[in-house]
Amino acid sequence: MNTGTMTSIARPYAQAAFEYATAKNAVASWETMLNGAAVLAQNKLMLELLSSPEVTQNQLADIFFDVLKSELDTEKKNFIHLLAEYKRLAVLPDIAALFTQYRQAQEKTVSVEVVSATPLDEKYKQKLSKALHQRLQRQIDLQCKTEKDLLGGIMIRAGDMVIDGTVRGKLIRLLDSL
Repeated sequence: MNTGTMTSIARPYAQAAFEYATAKNAVASWETMLNGAAVLAQNKLMLELLSSPEVTQNQLADIFFDVLKSELDTEKKNFIHLLAEYKRLAVLPDIAALFTQYRQAQEKTVSVEVVSATPLDEKYKQKLSKALHQRLQRQIDLQCKTEKDLLGGIMIRAGDMVIDGTVRGKLIRLLDSL
């Protein structure tokens, strides 16, 4: 299945989980559990088990219960069991991502990924956060990483918005225009 289909399948589960977690004032613990379950669902061995016809859905749910036992209460166990029953454990990464988006929308925050050729100093990060806050009218959760092959400059991703101010990006645009 493609990513769009997986997101469409994940959306009602993520919405239900978020609404429940919000009503119970447990958004943080649900997000932690879902992120842990997403990591487990993306594990190479687990991917094989999820697609294996020899493994029952109850056995898969039990694996999630065992690995996530410190994060699970009755409601979260029921949620994992429901996903297993409807063969939806494979969409846990999409459910977790959507859940985080819903939390950020509620808190009026946005995750912004900044990729640079060299590490950014704190003063620059603060200046960038302030500028992005003014532009996006949301609190900024800045995630910085480095990629040496960018040559210089930065690339900013915030949801669907991408600002490519990298030397590599400028060179590619220059070559395309020639």
